[in-house]
Amino acid sequence: MTTIKEHCCGADLFFDEKTARKQYRQYLKKGPGKVTTRMIRHLGPISLSEKSLLDIGGGIGALQWWFLEKGGKETTAVDASSGYLTQAETHAGQHGWGERARFVFGDFAEIHMQLEPADILTLDKVVCCYPDYQMILESACQKSTQYISLSYPMDGILSKIVALVGLISARWKGISFRPYIHPVSKIRQVFEQHGWNRINHSFAFPWHVETYQKK
Repeated sequence: MTTIKEHCCGADLFFDEKTARKQYRQYLKKGPGKVTTRMIRHLGPISLSEKSLLDIGGGIGALQWWFLEKGGKETTAVDASSGYLTQAETHAGQHGWGERARFVFGDFAEIHMQLEPADILTLDKVVCCYPDYQMILESACQKSTQYISLSYPMDGILSKIVALVGLISARWKGISFRPYIHPVSKIRQVFEQHGWNRINHSFAFPWHVETYQKK
């Protein structure tokens, strides 16, 4: 079985600089993707003034740029892909956000105690990239003071087939990375057990998009 350390090293190879550049070009052309846009709609009614964002696995930074453009105070991005972080940091510098945007390379569940809490925490298509969903979600619950918004795939046979295709692709490339399909009910249970109320839910096949508020 792939260890979490091996998995994160594999993620750095799977989501490489070439992938980051491709996604960045798509972002510049079309804006945030469908699922990310749903998360933005969830968070849109919240006043962002003087608030901080902790964006876990945020890729090229679409959520971060929306947050800063709408008046957010500061962002911190944590990612296991150095290619994504490099692209995101370049974009921040080009738009004058260098002093308001911080970038941290690593496994969030492993380094979260080193990070300052944030008002809002986001995990866009992250849970499916992590073998221990409970560990990363519990870490998220500890580091957000007000809201958590996340997207993760539906469970069931169809999603498992898609995940299998991703696994085969990674193995073909010799990379120790794989996608995971975790039980939806168990994911929601983590938030319930740690004192979070779900305040919004939408579905963008095959992704659940949910936002929680701390009780």
